[in-house]
Amino acid sequence: MGNENSGEPACNVPTRATVVSIIIRDFIHLTERVSATNLAGLMASYYAKVGAQVEQQQGVLTSISNHGMLVTFFDVAGADNHARRALRCALAVALIAYQTRFLIRQSFPEQDFDRFGVGVGIHTGELVFAEFSHQAEGQRIVCGHAVSIASLLSVKSKDLDWNVVCSEQTLAEVGSGISTRRRGTLGADWLKDPVQVAEVVVVREGEAGDSMDATLKLDRGARSGMYRAFDPAMLGNESEQGEDLPKVPGYRCLKAVGRGGMSSVFLAERSSDKVLMALKFADGSVSEDSEVLYRFVEEYGLLEQVRHPHVLQIFDQGVTDDALFIVMEYLPGGTLKQRIGKQGISGKEAWRVLREIVHALVEVHERGIIHRDIKPENIMLREDGAAVLGDFGVARRMHEVRMDGRLDAIVATPYYMSPEQALGVAEDDRTDIYSMGAVFYNMLTGRKPYTGDTLESIAQQHLRAETPKLQPEYQHWQPLLDGMMAKDKSQRHSAKTLMAHLNTYPAPA
Repeated sequence: MGNENSGEPACNVPTRATVVSIIIRDFIHLTERVSATNLAGLMASYYAKVGAQVEQQQGVLTSISNHGMLVTFFDVAGADNHARRALRCALAVALIAYQTRFLIRQSFPEQDFDRFGVGVGIHTGELVFAEFSHQAEGQRIVCGHAVSIASLLSVKSKDLDWNVVCSEQTLAEVGSGISTRRRGTLGADWLKDPVQVAEVVVVREGEAGDSMDATLKLDRGARSGMYRAFDPAMLGNESEQGEDLPKVPGYRCLKAVGRGGMSSVFLAERSSDKVLMALKFADGSVSEDSEVLYRFVEEYGLLEQVRHPHVLQIFDQGVTDDALFIVMEYLPGGTLKQRIGKQGISGKEAWRVLREIVHALVEVHERGIIHRDIKPENIMLREDGAAVLGDFGVARRMHEVRMDGRLDAIVATPYYMSPEQALGVAEDDRTDIYSMGAVFYNMLTGRKPYTGDTLESIAQQHLRAETPKLQPEYQHWQPLLDGMMAKDKSQRHSAKTLMAHLNTYPAPA
């Protein structure tokens, strides 16, 4: 008998279905350089996430090996057709590959591994389940030409440099709502006719192109992220009248609150308890092997590892329509930049914000992470005014920070960047302290520490100009600012020594 939940048919009964073949590329490279124990842990994490997607889309796992698996999707009463569910699963697997790639790089920083990637082949055709018995034990396998075609497409995905290779037969079965990017023709010696294929990048629901209704949920502890997402200074800008809002299962997007070149942020209500959240979407397709998307996935992994009251909290990551998204806490207080304005803030409030963010940096740096872009726009405020460090879009692991030597490769914001960022030389945790010193000056004065007409002129001031002077009422904090903004980072505070130094100052009245 078939499995009623999965739609698995009885043995020896021909049925039309969609086959998804998933292979891990260059798997032998991994096996040669990782111990069996470590490899087992990596693969257990990968296959657990893939298995969750197979179950969510009501697929049937029909075979699995150390580097590949075959999943079959049959029609299920009350569910979308098998081809549409298969494509949803394939796009989710593309995201899981990004996450696994980051996990490997984080776990084995000393190894020069090839980038972890998968190839997914999808084909629709007639299949039969067969059962082979040996004494008391039996095994069911799926047989048919569609299995061979799907396997061929997954292998050929590497030559095409696509993640998801879908046959035209499957696309015809899916119907509307599919976006493709590239198309081609694949053949083999044993094929009578070549197969027409396409690279699938989006699965949308409905004739109007609404969002995909499947969300990838990750267990706590999954690794992933890092691209600069949006300019928080735009928080508070509502979406224009009639602008389409993303549709994500479990959330109701209310309005756009931030937008940039790489992603957008929306205020959303969580359906289960009506709590307000912020949903941050990366622009671009999840099936696209893009460094931008990979870095967005990394950002989740970096933030997920930090649990601190003054670091932005995240709750989930998923995939919908043609974008990845992160579910984050919503901070109604806006940004520190908005709070500072052109007049600055009181010394008492500036001192509190400084202590809260430095306290957060102690935790961030102890985990080996450098933020690299501390500025008023990236410090947000809770409703009670508490400061929160967010946007780890260009954050890096300390051992990953690379020397570049090109001025045009600066990743920080010019007004708050450190001398080492201006030079393009190696950064460390004290880079963040310099930037925080520049923010402290901005809070107290309403002015940027250095200004200029060009990037080069501002960079030269970070390298050579004296530390900016505070107004008379704040002169007692000048030595503190000098220690934070020392040009020579060997003379600069670390977050831990700075926190200890702050504790020696009396709280401002």
